Order: sequence, then structure tokens, then C-alpha cells
Amino acid sequence: MSAGLATLIGGTGVWLTEALIAPQASQAYTSRLDLFLARESGETYDTLLRRAEMAARAGAQRSFDQDLLITNVSVTVVVEGDGVTVPILALRVDRDEWRARPETTYWATYYRTAEMLLNLPASSLGL
Repeated sequence: MSAGLATLIGGTGVWLTEALIAPQASQAYTSRLDLFLARESGETYDTLLRRAEMAARAGAQRSFDQDLLITNVSVTVVVEGDGVTVPILALRVDRDEWRARPETTYWATYYRTAEMLLNLPASSLGL
């Protein structure tokens, strides 16, 4: 009977050791956020783009701050104006990247056709 108990304990001990050495893989947990900005009268593309970058940065930071389990954030900023709805930028970043470099301009993808589609005054930066 003691041999059976030793086998049972030994088998359990091996399983516990394996679980401690090779823990379960963690799942990626992504926060997806769509932000809508209203185009302001007389606003240039540069000004609108800066507002979009600030909104994306705030949204990403807020997402990471609100839930410690979030590993990735995806923020899309959409502009509405004159009956048109156009995405202007998308920010996709993981928590470690954001912690190391919390800059929208580094992680964002910019939709270059947004300026033309929104029919905004020409930008002074030539973007």
C-alpha cells in the first residue's frame, strides 16, 4: 500500500513541478477603441491631425491605466465633417512598447488620403 501511495505522490509531484517550470501561456488581451472627432470650422489639416494624435494618445494611455490585463491597444481616430466620415489615423501598440515610448507619432499609421477626402485647407507642413 505504501508503494501505491509513493507512486501517487511521486506522480503528483512531477505534475506540480512541470506546472511550475512551464506555466500556462498567457493570452493577449486587446482593447479596441474608436474615437470620433468633429471637424471644426476653418480648421486646417495640421490642427486636426494634432487633435487626433492627442486623442489617440489619451485613449491608449487610459486603456492601459484602466485595465492591467490589457496587453495591446488599438485606437482608430475618425473625423466627421460635412457629411463625410474618414479615418485619419490608427494607433496599435503593446503595453511594453508604450511604456518604453509613449508617442503617438511613433506607433500610429496615418491615412494620407484623409486630408483630400475631408477637403481641408492645405497643410503648412506638407504632410
